[in-house]
Amino acid sequence: MQTVLSPSQIVQVTAVIRKELTPIQKALQAGLTASQLVAEWSGTIAQLNCNVSLFDVANAENIPTLADVNRSFSNSTSVEIITEHLKSVLRYAGVELTDAQLAETALSILSSYWYLNLAELCIFFSQLKNGSRGQFVWGTKINNQAIMVALADFCKDRRREIEHKENIRIRQDTENGYSRSETLSKDIVLGTKGIKNAREEAMQSFEAFLKFFPHLPKKYDAKVLWRAWGGDNEALHKIYGEKIPAKDVAEMDIGMYLCNYNIAKGKELEK
Repeated sequence: MQTVLSPSQIVQVTAVIRKELTPIQKALQAGLTASQLVAEWSGTIAQLNCNVSLFDVANAENIPTLADVNRSFSNSTSVEIITEHLKSVLRYAGVELTDAQLAETALSILSSYWYLNLAELCIFFSQLKNGSRGQFVWGTKINNQAIMVALADFCKDRRREIEHKENIRIRQDTENGYSRSETLSKDIVLGTKGIKNAREEAMQSFEAFLKFFPHLPKKYDAKVLWRAWGGDNEALHKIYGEKIPAKDVAEMDIGMYLCNYNIAKGKELEK
């Protein structure tokens, strides 16, 4: 007879089969306790200390994401970080929410935006306070949906900054003498004008996809990768599990993964 697992048991089973922690996750565990991490990266003080532009920290490899916090400590630590940010915004607006409402909002943010790093969160909540992300308080009530819409818009700006940084990196790579194939591989993800038509064709045709990405990892079915890159929900679930990102984010994430894989394979063949 098959055993039905409870939510807590699923977490325990998953923890057993998880891969080894990444270097940044290990550094988190070695450097701070969960309470210290919350104190350092949440609330008004963290927002004030994080006096940088979104361009500076967008998708920065040396700043832990909410997913890193989840792996290093627990989901509850990530929820607490988000909750403290929310409390600072509510105090600023002179509005109160129950602990249950705060937890629900924080969990919703974590579930949908686990890929944001802690500095990006600080910037978002600072912008929420200064009004640059629109109105989210009406009278004495807060509109949770308005906060989620503002966060979705913030992530669009984040993606533009990431693409801007990638464009700068491509120009620098070209100036430093990188090979034409490497530059084109990076351009695949960005959809630059020179290969825009080929990229669009690859998203529509599996055969074109195989030509566009000649090297594919064996750990995934080729058609699943193709459909996931194009935003197919079932395929995205096979790649990401239950916590799939927004389709535009997944498209860039998968494209970057395939790009880097093809660069590595191309170098192997050149040896």
